[in-house]
Amino acid sequence: MIPIRLHARLDAASAAALLLVPRALGWPGRLTRPLTLAGLGVAAYSLATRYRDGLDQHRMLDAAQGAACLAAGLGERAPGPRALLTGYGVFSLAAAALTQPPGPDGVPLPREAVIGDEIGPDLVRLRCGIVNLAFIGRPDAGDRGWFLVDAGLAGSGPAIRAAARGRFGDARPAAILMTHGHFDHVGALAELARDWDAPILAHPVERPYLDGTRSYPPPAPEVGGGSMAELSPLFSRGPIDVSDRLQDLPRDGTIPGLDGWQWIHTPGHAPGHVSFWNAATGDLIAGDAISATRQESLGSAVLQIPHLQGPPAYFTPDCDAAGKSLRRLAALRPERMIPGHGPAVAGPDFLAALDRLARDFDRRGLPAHSRYLPRSPDRP
Repeated sequence: MIPIRLHARLDAASAAALLLVPRALGWPGRLTRPLTLAGLGVAAYSLATRYRDGLDQHRMLDAAQGAACLAAGLGERAPGPRALLTGYGVFSLAAAALTQPPGPDGVPLPREAVIGDEIGPDLVRLRCGIVNLAFIGRPDAGDRGWFLVDAGLAGSGPAIRAAARGRFGDARPAAILMTHGHFDHVGALAELARDWDAPILAHPVERPYLDGTRSYPPPAPEVGGGSMAELSPLFSRGPIDVSDRLQDLPRDGTIPGLDGWQWIHTPGHAPGHVSFWNAATGDLIAGDAISATRQESLGSAVLQIPHLQGPPAYFTPDCDAAGKSLRRLAALRPERMIPGHGPAVAGPDFLAALDRLARDFDRRGLPAHSRYLPRSPDRP
């Protein structure tokens, strides 16, 4: 990270350059005016805050300013302004990246731990962008003989229906099972439930986020780790309203019509978060209770770089419960796992990493900074 004092000096130099260089070079008003305002903004923020609360808010300003200057530079034809604008844009984006906290440590996963999407004869992982879904059921399951777990991002409906058609033909699911109601898991939920005339099953505690009555708590972009964390204030916190099809999962842990599987309450990331477990096969659908990539990082999320972590830190308001949930799942000794984010994983390297993460969750599973971290003598 760039020290605060050095960052303050760089801000002073940036403000001076934005105010003086365009005028000195005789640039037209369409360029000098917005750059002057940007320079005054940097100077005003620096003087007003004197960085008393660190760099969290200023880092976001750097990122926004850098993106705007880079876009303006790429659209500028004159070589001088183009070079300065793109250069300053890259500089601001680099400053934002270099002042970002590192995020949770997690545990590295070797590529040997990654498996394909066909987890077993009756379990398939479906990746929709940065999030995973799952199909439970054999290809010949027939109408109402299979289950969908979660419903992806908004706009995922056509891709999910096409994948379901490719595996099950025109057969409809018996139900849509929800791990929780965050935006990246409910994007196509309403349309899929309507098109398939399917019930939606979720934990009773998660109902307020799925019947339109309550939004999730604000995110914690200060957890660091990458652009996903920084952008989290822009993510929808809900709620959605699918109350007309919403049903509670049975309190005994069973899933109606799905023999061999059970649901397990794994709160922390969301109050009513659940994971799905098949003890006979050792298959675990963890949802966001466990991630298999650094979900705080946009690059890792997109590229699916294997790395075992807890739930996405920027949307996890109960860190103590998250640790207990992860340890509960680790104690099951799963043979294969579909996480909410990242590749499907299996094998001894996966189990060793999961044991290590569960054993040392307070140090490896939690970020250094979060408004939701538990207070303790070691955490002021």
